[in-house]
Amino acid sequence: MLAVISLAYNPIPSASSADSTSTQEWRLIVTGLVNNPLNLSWADLVAMPKTTVNAALVCVDAPRTALMAGNWTGVKLRTLLEDAKVSAAAIKVGFHAADGYSTDLTVETAKRDDIILAYEKDGIPLYSLRLVVPGKWGYKWISQLTVIELVDYNFLGLWESQGYPDEANIGQGVQSLKDLISSLPLPSPTPTPTTSPPPSPSPPPAASPTPAPSQQPTPTPETLKGPFLPIEAVYATASLLAIVIVIFGVIVVRKRTK
Repeated sequence: MLAVISLAYNPIPSASSADSTSTQEWRLIVTGLVNNPLNLSWADLVAMPKTTVNAALVCVDAPRTALMAGNWTGVKLRTLLEDAKVSAAAIKVGFHAADGYSTDLTVETAKRDDIILAYEKDGIPLYSLRLVVPGKWGYKWISQLTVIELVDYNFLGLWESQGYPDEANIGQGVQSLKDLISSLPLPSPTPTPTTSPPPSPSPPPAASPTPAPSQQPTPTPETLKGPFLPIEAVYATASLLAIVIVIFGVIVVRKRTK
């Protein structure tokens, strides 16, 4: 289920002027899967029981440097969730800022005793409402908070939806933006062959066109081959045969004359 939300944001007055009748009044809306939606003013927040937490905001891009550290004062997030009576179907808490930024926590994490909505730091008004999440990377510490939304699906904030760890525990997972980028899968380079590829098979020779009659070669006479007798033997045999015929003829004539 996705609750329809609207942002109601104007510059936040300082804590000392929380009872001001300014026409530009800031509101905090708690909506979504809750049985008692909340619409709180700045005065409503500062009138709630205060909690102070000592914590440091550490950016994932500079893990060894605390950007802001000190005593944060505000209202426990758990108190607001209890007042709103969160539905048993809710699994995530989405946080939305006036400038469009967003982040998230699981319902279980959001009920931690040390997570607060801070409006002061070291006794100085912040002029904005910041989510203080000790032990989590800075991208969970949303400021200019205006809407808290309870949902029954895996809502992901701005950076979480782009691959940053949803748990965002300092010291675990990605340590810096460079680490995150280097952890992303890169396209595999095309392997360079170490040996020459096998030669392509040669195409069959094209048939030569039939030459024109004037171009056809004159056949060269070849010596006949086979079981033929020498010419001298042929003449001798013929002569012998002729003698035999003559003798045979003489004998036949003599017999007839007797």
